[in-house]
Amino acid sequence: MSTSSAQFVLVPPTARRRGLRWLLAFLVFGLLLWAVYQGLISSARERINDQLAKRGLVLRSERQTWSLWGGITLEKAALEHTSAGEPPLLEIGELHVDLLWRDFWDTRRIATRWQAEDTTLVLRDEEGAVTLHGFSTDFTVAAGQAEFTHLEATEGPLTIALTGTLFTSPPSPGESPREFYLRLRPLRATLTALQFTPGTGPFRVTGRFTVDRRTLPMTWTSDLKGEGQDVEWRGLPLRQALVTGRASDAGLDLTCDLQLLTGSSRVKLTRESWQPGPLLIAGTLTDSTGRTDEFQAHYLGGEERTLTVARLEGPADVLELARTYPPLAEHIPTTVQVKTFPDLLLTDLVWPLPRSSRADWTLGRLQLRSPASLILTVRDHPLAVDQLTGAVSRQDSLWRFDDLQGRLLDGHFTLDALSYDGETLKKAKLSLKSLRLARLSPWLGKISDDLAESDLSLTYNGSVCNQPIRSTGSGSLVLTEAPVVHIPLIEQAYTLFPKVLPDRGRAGVGSFQVRFNMSKGIATIDPFKARSNSVTVTAKGTVDLVKRRVEGKARANLRGIVGRITLPLSHVFTDMEVSGPLDDIQVTPEGPIGGVKSLLKGTSQTATTGAKLSSKVLREGLKLPFEALGMFKDEAE
Repeated sequence: MSTSSAQFVLVPPTARRRGLRWLLAFLVFGLLLWAVYQGLISSARERINDQLAKRGLVLRSERQTWSLWGGITLEKAALEHTSAGEPPLLEIGELHVDLLWRDFWDTRRIATRWQAEDTTLVLRDEEGAVTLHGFSTDFTVAAGQAEFTHLEATEGPLTIALTGTLFTSPPSPGESPREFYLRLRPLRATLTALQFTPGTGPFRVTGRFTVDRRTLPMTWTSDLKGEGQDVEWRGLPLRQALVTGRASDAGLDLTCDLQLLTGSSRVKLTRESWQPGPLLIAGTLTDSTGRTDEFQAHYLGGEERTLTVARLEGPADVLELARTYPPLAEHIPTTVQVKTFPDLLLTDLVWPLPRSSRADWTLGRLQLRSPASLILTVRDHPLAVDQLTGAVSRQDSLWRFDDLQGRLLDGHFTLDALSYDGETLKKAKLSLKSLRLARLSPWLGKISDDLAESDLSLTYNGSVCNQPIRSTGSGSLVLTEAPVVHIPLIEQAYTLFPKVLPDRGRAGVGSFQVRFNMSKGIATIDPFKARSNSVTVTAKGTVDLVKRRVEGKARANLRGIVGRITLPLSHVFTDMEVSGPLDDIQVTPEGPIGGVKSLLKGTSQTATTGAKLSSKVLREGLKLPFEALGMFKDEAE
């Protein structure tokens, strides 16, 4: 017979008791470890709270979680003053704190590790709050020292990633703990300076810092390096930017290598302290052709931020560079094209940032040290200005022109003016010499080929305004080497008095000269003198620049032997009245010509009909001095 039976392993009572004892021992050890951990945590928190309380501070959080191996996590933590009514010095979305057991067993000192990951940190001082987004950190605190292996914040395209060390020391026996404070001016100034346009390429700042609070005042230093491509800094597009240098409690010393959209710049930035004061800027500007300017400037922050360029000199095309910076590009006239950029010296340019109606920009002086060549657009036609030299300045929204001169329309011009506000030139001296009249055809219309060799000159002293009634001054206009048929009043004298004036004189050349005085929109002409080989015509009168009318008297005098013979009769036969709108001036004979019409057969018939002064040279000759200065009232007004 076979039998089967269950087999039992009987554990001796002694073994069971031994296993139970191990289990109990493990539980007791765990409880002891937990108690020690709780004690350490409690001791650490008490020590931290005690140290904070001595400095008038308290650390609060909306929620705390902890685990034996995971440490403590503080959510929405804030470091505040114990006194009520003051905002927190520090706020952070989430902060994790660990006890470093290894350091505790080795040194019997509590060491902690503090970590934050992609949260928001708000810091405050007496000047306000600084908010850091995308904030991450990892640092340990032990034996009066905090070692940061990671400290990073992100704001749009800007990322700052640093490592560093913070040294602290306990107060000496009997010494009260030092008041805790934040001084965020360097951080605030750095973040303000590093403002990049969202959506452009990233710019990353790396480096290492040291902060020493063991002495008063505390000291700090940081070695920095910033790099970026295709970024836009304060509206300035940069293909590449490299910044290196040092910031410390003593100030700032940075070197910037910038590749602009056109050209490049090397800039050195320095501050002598972090107290309110200027940021010193010096360096070079290089245009696309390799020409370089040197400059010295400073930037002053605050409510009215201002950039002052104390000096800039050299041949670089700064207009080319300025066109890549929209805040400057909008002030560059679109009607100006530079063919040859001059070597220039600029001093004391003060530029408010941002621009406001209350703070206008000023310019101490801009001196052209070598000739410039420009193409201006005037009434939709290009006007070349060559060999331009001189200086300009700007104060209180008024321009000043000093000895501006150059070549224009095959002639020469000079301009001095005490002030110009965009409408009125005051205390101006303008001279246009030997301008080739044929070159004025784009503005005056078709001019006869006979006038190709004629020269026009103009001088004017006084104020010039686009509202004629506000113009006051005097000047002259001269036309030389012009065919007689184009000389105003001479041609009309031949037409009115063909029997008195020899017809052969029409074939020669002559000239005319106008002298005028301006007051309240009325130009007084005295004299107008036209001269040919056979006759001289003098006239005087007025030109109303508002009503655009001419009123005057003229007399033709024969020259040579014929003139001497007919002199007693000249006032009878050759006095003329000049009147009418500028575009329809009429010249008619004047005096007792009707009573003596039988003296010279045919004269009376011609004289009574009059002659239209249709010569464009006269009309433009009378108008040109004023239109050239922008003084005629618009016919449409």
